[in-house]
Amino acid sequence: MTETSETAETSARGMTADGLALTASAAVTAAAGMIGWALAARLLPPAEVGDTSAFVSGFLLVAGIAELGLGPAVLRWLPRAGHHRRRLLGRGYLAVLAGSLVASAAFVLVPAGADVVHRVPAGLALFLPAAVGWTLFQFQDFVLTGLGKARWVPVENGVFSALRLALLGALAPALGALGLVLSWVVPTVLGVLVVTVLVYRRARSGQAAVGMLPDRREVVRLLAPAYPAMLCVVVLYNVVPLIVLHRFGSAANAVFFVVWTAINALDVAATSFVNPLVVRLSTEPGQARALVTKAAGRLVLVFAPVLLAGGLLAGVLLTIFGPDYTQGADLLRILLAAQLPRLVVIVGVAVHLAAGRGLGVALPQAATAAAAIGLASLMPSEFAFGVGMFVTQAVLAVIVLLHLRGRA
Repeated sequence: MTETSETAETSARGMTADGLALTASAAVTAAAGMIGWALAARLLPPAEVGDTSAFVSGFLLVAGIAELGLGPAVLRWLPRAGHHRRRLLGRGYLAVLAGSLVASAAFVLVPAGADVVHRVPAGLALFLPAAVGWTLFQFQDFVLTGLGKARWVPVENGVFSALRLALLGALAPALGALGLVLSWVVPTVLGVLVVTVLVYRRARSGQAAVGMLPDRREVVRLLAPAYPAMLCVVVLYNVVPLIVLHRFGSAANAVFFVVWTAINALDVAATSFVNPLVVRLSTEPGQARALVTKAAGRLVLVFAPVLLAGGLLAGVLLTIFGPDYTQGADLLRILLAAQLPRLVVIVGVAVHLAAGRGLGVALPQAATAAAAIGLASLMPSEFAFGVGMFVTQAVLAVIVLLHLRGRA
């Protein structure tokens, strides 16, 4: 084995370990979320759960908008920053903080947003720290990965999830909806404060290394298309169930929402798995072909069995939510099948992100979101929607493969 191949293999092993850590973090967060809402449903009246879930959805939406696409961008920029790390982090934190403040203010000033906020006790006072805190909290996962500390992320999110569930059990019986909101806000703010200290200590270790900051042209080239792409993902995750609710009714949407939430959790986990690939490609572009090949192979090796098992056990898994939910088994199976070609698309997006090609990031995400909204609006059934998503992802996967092959 040559020295170059040994270096590539070492990088690939580290990349895989980081990817598995981030995937585990996404899995823990998704599981804790499901447990938290199940616990809330047992502790609080349905009306309070509904009001609080709308409050949580509100600050999650603000966080998705306010991050400005800088989370994925720092995966490319931080590994190359060297002695500019702290300056880059300072600018990034400041931009995200400003974005979250503006987006939070806009949300509470819109009548629909104000209605959501005022449904929760002390909602107006708690919305700002909740939205700002969550924006910074999710941004820090990308920062830790860009600093080479992806394995800190599952620890951070595991502690956050445990504290959130503990506070929920302690506060919700006494404070009702306010206790449920505080179980989100308190761990989020504490997590931001602790991780910010760790981040800046870690950033000092790169002060001696020569580095570079992205110039204005590179920032615009990446973020101008990538930020709208990120908004497309936010729309994809949150708007499609609203269309289903409008077209097919609340009962059908209850089943669809459970299935769609599971699929989105898998999508987040797969995207997290390839984030370390972006970091490695940013610092080792000469190993691009080997790193991409190994990352793609291991992504399929990890997720294909999960998708297969989910398809085989779809009916059994949905019985957890009750017998009425088993009617979504076929929809779950076809959407799990659509995730297999989606893995190819996710790798392609990672490669473009590492190269700073914003359009390459934006187009597949925009196409997926547009297809999902169009299919949800036009297809005669939820299963037909699933078939359309499978076809869409298969076509995108072929395009991505041809493009990557041409660049290789």
